Amino acid sequence: MRLFANIISTVFHPLLMVMYGMLLALSFTYLDIYPLEMKLYLMVGICLCTIIVPGLIIILMIKNGIAADLELTNRRERALPYLVFITSNAVCLFYLFKMQLPFWILAMLTGACISLLAALCINFVWKISIHTMGAGSLLGAITGIARTQELNPCMLLAVAFVVAGLLATARMILDKHTPMQVYAGFLLGFACTMAVSCTDFVYIY
Repeated sequence: MRLFANIISTVFHPLLMVMYGMLLALSFTYLDIYPLEMKLYLMVGICLCTIIVPGLIIILMIKNGIAADLELTNRRERALPYLVFITSNAVCLFYLFKMQLPFWILAMLTGACISLLAALCINFVWKISIHTMGAGSLLGAITGIARTQELNPCMLLAVAFVVAGLLATARMILDKHTPMQVYAGFLLGFACTMAVSCTDFVYIY
């Protein structure tokens, strides 16, 4: 059971959520018409900004004793990694803006940045699950984009809910978080991303 929980936690690591969100946008919205070359160009940039660079920074932090593990189990070790995540998402946001992607795509990352900033503040007094926050952000993005693009994402929402449930269960099985911490992380990510994705400004554009 712990092996399965570790696999779920790795496959749906917070660093991977932006990539998953963009893959869904490129597959299930009108962005599907983009040529394969442009899709690859976008995904390479996103992976560099939100996975490879921050991942390498976290590994360097571990090697230098600043963090104990990739899970960032100790709450006191999370402040600097949070800043790394926020910066990497902001850089990715700028990259997508320069690539002239629609505002509703930028809203996904904006919501993620807001939830990370909120989590950074909360982290000073209480540990919150960034894993379930990532899952909540993804679900919030799907919900918001479905509204702006007038899509019917029932299947995607069902899958996202199952993934979020598995991830929350995995984090508790591994004794990384309490039930309240995983619920709070999910709700924070969902609320921030959906709120930004559903704004009238995003809807217009």
